[in-house]
Amino acid sequence: MDFKNKRYFRPVAILVVGILVSWLVIVSKPSPKPEPHEEALPHVAEVINVELVSLPITVLSQGSVTPKTNIDITSQVSGQVIKVGEHFAAGGYFDAGEMLLTIDPQNYEIALVRAESTLAEAKNALAQEEGRVLQAKREWRDLGNQAANDLFLRKPQLAAAKANLKAAEADLKQAQLDLSRTTIVLPFDGRVTDVAVNLGQYINTGAKVGSGFATDIMEVRLPLTAAELTLLNLQTVEKRHDLKPLDVSFSFIAGHDIWRWQGRVVRVEASVDVKSRLFYLVAEIDMRQGGADGDARQHPVLPGTFVEASITSNPHVGVVVLPRSALYQSDQLLVLDEESRLTVQRVTILQLSADSLV
Repeated sequence: MDFKNKRYFRPVAILVVGILVSWLVIVSKPSPKPEPHEEALPHVAEVINVELVSLPITVLSQGSVTPKTNIDITSQVSGQVIKVGEHFAAGGYFDAGEMLLTIDPQNYEIALVRAESTLAEAKNALAQEEGRVLQAKREWRDLGNQAANDLFLRKPQLAAAKANLKAAEADLKQAQLDLSRTTIVLPFDGRVTDVAVNLGQYINTGAKVGSGFATDIMEVRLPLTAAELTLLNLQTVEKRHDLKPLDVSFSFIAGHDIWRWQGRVVRVEASVDVKSRLFYLVAEIDMRQGGADGDARQHPVLPGTFVEASITSNPHVGVVVLPRSALYQSDQLLVLDEESRLTVQRVTILQLSADSLV
């Protein structure tokens, strides 16, 4: 074989060998075995039998505590302060009828003595006038004339004496009242907010001497949207326009502790806030009843405290409670009818939580 034939023989040999190797690989590869056909498994779903129930729901709100009774303490008489009560200081607790301030009573004691004297004179004048009236009646009767005028019988003089007695009694009552007002007291248990006078100071009638509030009942204004107000299912007392009170649980986080108090919604404010368009409920916390933790005196709720509120509505009749997973899209449920057909039904969701819906 010459050199020219070798040059063409080598590529042909390589091509033939490659074809043989490919054929051997194809022949030696096992043919695939047919796999058995698996039937599709049905989707597994949980079916819940629903039951209509009557159920209250909880609406959340928040607000600041204010005292129901909050007043300026003023003096009803004038004079010098000669005594200051032990608890008449900012933050001090006081009992109903406890002395807060005493104003110098000497002028009013003198006025009382004078009023008593004037009353005694008026009583004496009336007694004398009644005697003159009897005398005038006897004299007129002795004359044998049945026609008598009021002046002769001293009727105007008797009426004036009676009026003077009533005026003297009123002056005495006023003097006694002024004397009692030299001791400033309040008709409720409370706490002093601030003081404006001190020992030795002269004050005029109507002057502000301080301010305070009653500690028995606190109020909280609770803002709600129109939808939240509807959820409360408000009802009125029969034949009246007063609300049927709703229970409210208040809470306040104090460090690692949670303080709780129980209250009641007592009214809805008469107007809607024009800026926020919110409705406002007013709830009361009766501190005399004790807190939810058993002792309201141990944790007094102070004015200005910002509290969280959980309002328990009146019961909603004919509602269904389901797990949260039953919700399809935003407001729909998958319902299985009597013929085992699945339908989509739109529902009204009253309350939605992490694991349940109403």
